[in-house]
Amino acid sequence: MKKARPYRGKSFYKLMAAFFAVTFLCSLLILLQYLNGEKTRREETIRSYQSMAEKSMSNTADKMSLYEEVSVIISQLEGLDTLASAEYISLDSPQAVEFVQSYVDTVRFNLPSTDPPMFLYFQNSGRVFGKTAEEDSLENGTITEHFGMNIQTWNQLIQVGEEGACAIIHDPNMDFARFVYVREIYPHVVWIIGMEDQQVSEELRYSYLPEGAQTVFLTRNNQIITSKPADEQPELPFEFEQVASWPAFHMETWGGQSYFVYHQGFTNDTLQQIVVIPDEDSRDWITMILGSILITFAVTFVAGGALSYFFSATLYRPVERMVDALPLEKSCRDQSEFQMVASTVQELSKKAKTYENQLSSQSDLLATSLVTRLLKGEICLTPDIAEALGQCGFPTACKRFLVFVLLIDEEEEAEMPPTQREETGNLLQETCRSFFLNGGFSSYVVADLDRYIGIVDLDGEEIEAVETCAKNMQAFAASELHMQVSISLSNEHILLNDLHDAYQEAMQVVEYHLLTGEYGSIGVYSRLAEVLSAGSGNREFLAQVNKLSNSIQSANYKQATEMLREIENAYTRHPAVLPQAQLQISYLTDSILLSLFDSGLDPELLKSLRCSEQLRQARGMESLCRRTRRIFDYLDTQKEQSRPQGKRIEPIIQYIQEHYQDINLSAGSVAEHFHMSLPVLSNLFKSELNIGFLDYLHKYRIERAKDLILHTDHTIGDISSMVGYANSITMNRAFKRYEGVTPGWYRQAASSHVPASGGEGKT
Repeated sequence: MKKARPYRGKSFYKLMAAFFAVTFLCSLLILLQYLNGEKTRREETIRSYQSMAEKSMSNTADKMSLYEEVSVIISQLEGLDTLASAEYISLDSPQAVEFVQSYVDTVRFNLPSTDPPMFLYFQNSGRVFGKTAEEDSLENGTITEHFGMNIQTWNQLIQVGEEGACAIIHDPNMDFARFVYVREIYPHVVWIIGMEDQQVSEELRYSYLPEGAQTVFLTRNNQIITSKPADEQPELPFEFEQVASWPAFHMETWGGQSYFVYHQGFTNDTLQQIVVIPDEDSRDWITMILGSILITFAVTFVAGGALSYFFSATLYRPVERMVDALPLEKSCRDQSEFQMVASTVQELSKKAKTYENQLSSQSDLLATSLVTRLLKGEICLTPDIAEALGQCGFPTACKRFLVFVLLIDEEEEAEMPPTQREETGNLLQETCRSFFLNGGFSSYVVADLDRYIGIVDLDGEEIEAVETCAKNMQAFAASELHMQVSISLSNEHILLNDLHDAYQEAMQVVEYHLLTGEYGSIGVYSRLAEVLSAGSGNREFLAQVNKLSNSIQSANYKQATEMLREIENAYTRHPAVLPQAQLQISYLTDSILLSLFDSGLDPELLKSLRCSEQLRQARGMESLCRRTRRIFDYLDTQKEQSRPQGKRIEPIIQYIQEHYQDINLSAGSVAEHFHMSLPVLSNLFKSELNIGFLDYLHKYRIERAKDLILHTDHTIGDISSMVGYANSITMNRAFKRYEGVTPGWYRQAASSHVPASGGEGKT
C-alpha cells in the first residue's frame, strides 16, 4: 500500500512569498540607499555653496571694518579738532594744508591698493576738502559734476551719524556708478570715500563662486553693483526692504530657474550683500522616485521569480522525498514539511550532543581518576590503562618526563567563594596546558583537591626550559589572576612506571616550601635533594627553627632557650651526613641572626655582644647552641633589669585572660575599661612584657587554640570562634605566624602522638 503523502502546498507558497518579500526589501534598501546618497550629495553641495557665500561676505566685512579703522585713525589726526570747530577755514592756511596732506597720506598708507575719491566735510565752516587743500571740492563742482552726485544726494549723505552708511550713486549722464561709504568720524566732520562700480565688481569676483553665480551689492536707494559684467547679468528683481526681510539663506525662483540666495547686512544695515547661486541640480524628485519604485518592483519580480524556480527545483523536491522517509508519528503530519524535518533533526542532534557530553564527561572523570591513582601508586600502568589514557591526551609515548605540582596560596584560596574557586581551577588548568604548549611541551593536568598535578613530556629538552615555563605561568597568575602560586618540579624520569616516584619527589618539594613559608616559589627536586633527603626529621627541624625565630622576635628568651635545646636534642638523636649537617647549622645560624636583628633590639647592644662573629665561628651544633644560650641569658637578664617594679600590667593580663573569647576585644576597649589612653597601654606592654598588645593577645589565643586542637575534635572553624577570632582565615594567619605551621598541619603532626578526647565538635 502506498504511503500517504503530507500536504505541502501551503508551506511552498509561504516560502515563495518570503522570497518575494526578501527581494523587495533588498531592492527597497538599495533604493533608499540611492536616495540617501542623493540627499547627502545635495546637502554637501548646499554646505559648499554656503561656505563660498560666507567667505565672500567675510571679505566685505573685512573691507567695511578697514574703512571703520581708517576713519578712526583720521579722527585722531592732529589739527582735526581745531578745523572741526572753526567757522571759517582758509584754503591757503598752513594749518589746513598740513592737515589735508596728513589726511591724504594716512588714507593712502592704510588703503595702499586703491586711490579712491574721498572728501572731508566740515559742517561748521561748510568747507569740503578732497585730496588737496587748494580748492573746495563742492565749490569747484568736483562732487556734482565729476563724482556724479547732485546736491540733494550730497545733503542726504552728510546727514549720516557716527555708525556710518553705504550708498550707490548712479548718474544717468555717466556710464558708471560709484559705491560710497560715509561716516561722521568727528563731531561735525563727515568722511566720504567712494569706488567705481568696475573696481567693486572686481573685488566681488575675487571670491570663488560656481559658474552662473553672482554677488550683488544693494543699498537702500535700490541701486545695485554686481560681480557679473553688464551683458551677462540676468535681471533679478531685488528690492532692499524685501531682501532685508529674507532669512540669511533661502531658495528663490526667477524665470523658471531656482536659485540659492544668501544675504547679509552691513554698515548700519544700509548695505545688503547678496550671493545668488543657480540650482543646477534641481530635479523632479517625484518623477525620479516613481521611476525608482517601478524599477524596484521590476527587479523584485524578476529576482524573486528566479529564486523561486531555483528553490523549487533544487531544494523543495528533495525535502519532499526526505519527509516521506522520516519516521514520523501520525500527529506530526499536520505540520509543514519543514517543521517536520527541523523538529526531527533537532531531536536527533540534541540526543547526539547529550550522549557526546556524557561520554566526554565520563572519559575526563575516568582519566583524572586513573592519573591520580597512578601518581599516588594505587595502581600500575597496564597496557589497557595506557590505551585509555592515550585516547584522552595523556603522553603515554614520552621518553623523558617530570611531574609538577601547582599549589595556590591557602589563604587566597580560602577567601574565594566556591563558584569562583571552581572557575579559577579550570582557568589554572587551561593556563598550565597553554604555557607548556607554547614552550614546546606536551602535558596533561588534573585537579586533586587543593592542588593541580601535571605530567610534562620533556621531549629532548632540559628541566631548565620547563622551569622557564613555570616562571612565566607564575607571573601570569600574579598579574592576571591576582593570586600567588607555588610550583614544584620533580626530577626527570624515563619510565612511566616511575610516575609515583616522581609525584613523591614533587610533593616533598611542596612540603618543604609549606614548612618554610615560601609561598609563590618555584622549586626543583634535584636542587633540594640534599635538604629533602633527611625526610621527616628535616621537616621537624624546619618547624622548630620557625618557632625559635618567633620566640626571639617576641623577646621570649626563655622559650627560645627551650626551643634551642629541643633542636640540639633532635640533632643529636638524628645525626646527618656532613653536607646535610653543614646546611642545617648554616640555616639555624642565619635564622637566629635575622630574628635578633628583626626583634627591635638596640643595634649597638647586638654589636657589643658580637653576635654575628660568635655564632659564625661556632664549630658544630653543640658549640652553636652553647654560644646562642649565652646570648639569650644575657638578653633575658637585661630585660628583667629594665622591667619596672610596679606590676600595673597584672590586672590587665587577668582581664585579657577572662575575656579573650570576645571577638570585639581590642586595645581600645581594654584602655577604655582601665581608664587609660592607647599610648599608655602600648608603652605598658612594651616596658613590662617587652611585647605589643596584639602580639600578647594573639599568643594567648593561639595557646588556647592549641589546647583545643590537641584535646578535642572540634573543627578549625569552631575553634577559631571559641578563642575569639572572627573566622578561621584570621586564626590560620596568626597560627602560621607564631607557630610556623597552620592549625591543620599542627593537628596532623600531633595526631600520632596526642590522642583526641573531650569535645563533641564536628569532624
